[in-house]
Amino acid sequence: MLRLTGQYGDGWYPTAQLSTDEYAAKLQIVRAAAREAGRHPEAITPALHQFIVVSPTEQEARAMLDTKVVRYGALLAPADLWRKAGVEHPFGEEFRGYFDVVPEWYDRKTLDEALAAVPTEVIGYALLWGTPEQVASKLRGFGEVGLRHVVLNLASALISRRAALYGLRAIRRIARLLGREQ
Repeated sequence: MLRLTGQYGDGWYPTAQLSTDEYAAKLQIVRAAAREAGRHPEAITPALHQFIVVSPTEQEARAMLDTKVVRYGALLAPADLWRKAGVEHPFGEEFRGYFDVVPEWYDRKTLDEALAAVPTEVIGYALLWGTPEQVASKLRGFGEVGLRHVVLNLASALISRRAALYGLRAIRRIARLLGREQ
């Protein structure tokens, strides 16, 4: 798909959490495919759909990582992402993430046990988290390797009304922090 994006696409919009190194490597594949197809690689907009948990303090953001709704999001990550964190997915090594979730296949006990098994390292792969300044700093790293457009999905809004309202204001703060450098 990366090569097809380079050959035919106007933009690249990954929705899976990537490290900045993975993002840079995959963007290079897109750009190389564009060059090979006779296209200008800079004409393809590198983007990112990023889930975030944002809070006024790092301590509050860390506490949000331990909520069931955030853990559930990490549980929906595919087994290969769990392997990167050095752990096995509770639904097996072939689990492909939300593609394989059929809610009626799992009883409450199974889900509760799986949620309890989600390590913080996997949650860290699934989203960016922290204060607005910390999230902006992490996004800045993606900008340094080529990101030009980001869509933030406010996962912390699923935790509480207070977190949702704060998160909306925080997204504006993050945008201002990133906009200063342009």
